[in-house]
Formats: sequence, structure tokens, C-alpha cells
Amino acid sequence: MDRFQVDSDRLALRAGQFDGLSSRVGGIHRELADQVSAAGACWGGDDIGLRFASTHAGSAHETLKALGALPGKLDDVGDRFRETARAYRHTDDHNAGVLDA
Repeated sequence: MDRFQVDSDRLALRAGQFDGLSSRVGGIHRELADQVSAAGACWGGDDIGLRFASTHAGSAHETLKALGALPGKLDDVGDRFRETARAYRHTDDHNAGVLDA
């Protein structure tokens, strides 16, 4: 590879898409958490229900918790893409100034 090229404007544009994704995932998480909460311990209190809960309830809780953290992670990725686009733009502008001098 003898050449590297970045379209910083396109990268910045794509970074903005993470805002919408973050909002969508946040909405999905809220709706799911509300539904799970409303359902309560729907597996029952008999032996089979208790065994089911002991096996699956913890994993379900951890999955819901991870989904709740996802909007922040998507925001972070979008922010890093925006910062990377700014850094490339700055470097390109600086180098163009050096070449013009």
C-alpha cells in the first residue's frame, strides 16, 4: 500500500448517524425494560419455575443491563469518529499550508 486517503467530510457525516442509532437503541431498551418489569416473575413459583429463574433470570438481567449501556457506547463511537474527522481535517489543512509556503 503506497497511499492513504480519508474523506473527512464523509467520516463526520457518518459519525452523526450514531446519534440516531443511540436514540433508537435507548428507546428499545426502555420499552423492553418496561415490558419485562410489567411481566414480573412470569415463570411461576413452582419447582420448574424456580429452576428456570435460577438458570435464566440472571442472564436476562445482565443482557438488559448491557443493552442499557449500548446507547452511551454508540455515542462514544460517534464522538470518536467526529474527533478523527476533525484531526484529519486539521492535519490536511496544516500540510497544505506547509506545501503552499
